[in-house]
Parts: sequence; C-alpha cells; structure tokens
Amino acid sequence: MKTNLNLSESRKNGRNGNQFIYILDGIKYSTAATDEGKTFANDREIIEYFFNRFDSDGNSAYNKHVFPNLADRLADWLRGLPSVISLKYSNYDIEKLLISWGLLKGENDKRAEKLVSNYWHVLSVRIIQLAEILGANPYKYI
Repeated sequence: MKTNLNLSESRKNGRNGNQFIYILDGIKYSTAATDEGKTFANDREIIEYFFNRFDSDGNSAYNKHVFPNLADRLADWLRGLPSVISLKYSNYDIEKLLISWGLLKGENDKRAEKLVSNYWHVLSVRIIQLAEILGANPYKYI
C-alpha cells in the first residue's frame, strides 16, 4: 500500500486522475466540510474525513448485512447524496461528466445508459482506490 500524503502524481493519471480529482474536490468543498469549517493539510486527510463520515452515517450493522461488499455499501450510501461529498446526480449531468472524462464519445454514445447506471459503483470503487493510494485503510470498514 502506498503512503503518499498527496496525490499529485496520481492526479495526472489520465482518466482515473480526473475521477480522483472530482472525488477529492467533491469532499473538500462539500456542504459538510464547508459547514464544519474543515481545512485539510493533504489528500489523505480528505479521504479519511470522508471515511469517518461514512462509518458514522452509512456503515451500520444493518447496512453491512444488506451490503456485505464495501463497494456496494458505499455505492448505496452515495446514492443518498450524503453532505460529505458533492456529486453530480442527474442522469444528464452524469452523462456530461462521463463525456468530460473521455468515457463517452458524446451524447449519442450507445453505452451512455449503461455507464450512467454504473456511475455510483464506479465512484465507490475509485474512492476505495484513492484510500489505498493515499495510505488510508478502507478495509477497516468491512
């Protein structure tokens, strides 16, 4: 597991880098972080803040039973639009985001419906990957 405190190299990591930036900025500038006056020294603090909120708000014993897989549990929680992360949530905005990431070629891309429906799961997997890259341990929430 890498222990980078900042994601500077990974931020430049093509398609995933754009997704990582979107996630980190979504947490850093979220309603919850703003309301709490949170400041972060590095990217690891951002992702740890996110997982601490997830653990207290969306990681109950019941949710662990219903969604034993961490990525599925996280995706379900994200669909509820927690205040700890600002995300696109309408299909139109998600499709535009996927185009900007290079995952869709345009509005008429035949894969749009499938990719939009997988958006929440993809984000949950990227958040777990971010935690691993930054040296935070997402698996303590299993």
